[in-house]
Amino acid sequence: MFLALLMGMMALGVMAQGGKVTVSGTFKGLGESVRIFLVDAGGEMLAQEDRAIAGDKIDMTFDLDDAAMLYVIALVDGQLIADRGFAIPVLPGENAVIEGEGEDYTLGGSQFYRDYYEASNLIKAPQEAARAFMKECQNKFSQGVPEEEINKEFEEKYPALEQALADAVLGYVKAHPDADASAVLLSELGSDDKHMKEGAALLTERARGSVAANMYKGILAALEQEKASQSLQEGLESQMAPDFTLNDINGKPLALSSLRGKWVIIDFWGSWCGWCIKGMPKMKEYYAKYDGKLEILGVDCNDTVEKWKAAVAKHEIPWLHVYWDKEKGDNPVALYGVQGFPTKVIVDPQGKIAKIIVGEDPSFYDYLDEVLK
Repeated sequence: MFLALLMGMMALGVMAQGGKVTVSGTFKGLGESVRIFLVDAGGEMLAQEDRAIAGDKIDMTFDLDDAAMLYVIALVDGQLIADRGFAIPVLPGENAVIEGEGEDYTLGGSQFYRDYYEASNLIKAPQEAARAFMKECQNKFSQGVPEEEINKEFEEKYPALEQALADAVLGYVKAHPDADASAVLLSELGSDDKHMKEGAALLTERARGSVAANMYKGILAALEQEKASQSLQEGLESQMAPDFTLNDINGKPLALSSLRGKWVIIDFWGSWCGWCIKGMPKMKEYYAKYDGKLEILGVDCNDTVEKWKAAVAKHEIPWLHVYWDKEKGDNPVALYGVQGFPTKVIVDPQGKIAKIIVGEDPSFYDYLDEVLK
């Protein structure tokens, strides 16, 4: 959920302040290779690359113009090992020293990281409790527990967990109103915009105007964008699907409107999206099940052309594919208000939007059976 919010659009509150950031130390369990994701405060992928490392040693330097999140994940035989790695905020001009493994690691280096490490420890217990509950709900969903039952439990239990995390975060911010760590810590509140705004009001004017503050400002802007996107998507259902033309995997233009006459799924995905890849086998099953009645148009987002083509080949994805080039051509992500991945837009044979489903949701396949049988 945090990643989805982070990928939203951001209204910057200060001028960018460029500088280098270094990350060094030893993080056990990474092995010999890692994949790095560097995501700026506006949700843009600044870097997505594989790097060889020696003896779990970290030694990285980045040129940054603004606050960002760094994800370093173990890579074994070309596969990401999600539970072997770390994620930390990075700011221009700062240096981080990381030591440890798994969730048991220390952060040192510049004053920001020493402060951030202290703050992270203070909120660790309520943060882990909230994450554990979210994971429990997710596991129940994947096991087929009725959505109504999960929602009921969520509404009963999550507010108290959310409040406990907010109390811990706000307690630190109140005690350290001028610290950049406080500004970054507010981003840990995720979708809790009420407490995030409350915490922002506790910061000094300097802290609110710092590069570090762009972390929480980005999430607040993303939440506003998410609301606008939800409103847009609700208005799109039963309307004609906005047309767009992008280049297919052979470099030739392909228009959505050229697929009229069949049911069409517009699948917004990316090779970096774990849930997108996880859903591919089921998608293949339904593509074959309704052969002749159904077409799928995969719209790759936030990848390089090379990574996109490699993922299509590696996972043997048989349907049509186009590439969204942010620098030119149509912007289907904006047309359809896409905020989370995967997003699946179901278009009827007349070209009208029948349904929009975000995430890898079993109800998507139930709906296909309902309209295609």
